[in-house]
Amino acid sequence: MNIQTGKIGPNSATSPETGGSGLAVNLDRKRFTIQNQSDSDPLFIKLGASASGSDYHVILAACSGGSTEDGTGGIFTLDGYQGEVSVYASSSADYSVIEYQ
Repeated sequence: MNIQTGKIGPNSATSPETGGSGLAVNLDRKRFTIQNQSDSDPLFIKLGASASGSDYHVILAACSGGSTEDGTGGIFTLDGYQGEVSVYASSSADYSVIEYQ
């Protein structure tokens, strides 16, 4: 997909998020990227509502540098998906997310 615009979507976070909301539906979304910022817990990603440790599509590894938010956590990028994206971690989800329109 050739993304022609540099517009950042309304669901993007400018600082690490906690909790399981992920991304709301956005019919203008062209692409999104989520990165795990936790130093201990994998992040479970589901394309749809209610991600859990047994109901997910993708697992993102925790940061490998030994500290939270060091930029080494797993990253997932997907083009063209406009639906809800939910996240789950066994303790507290710590992640950054950006969507492009």
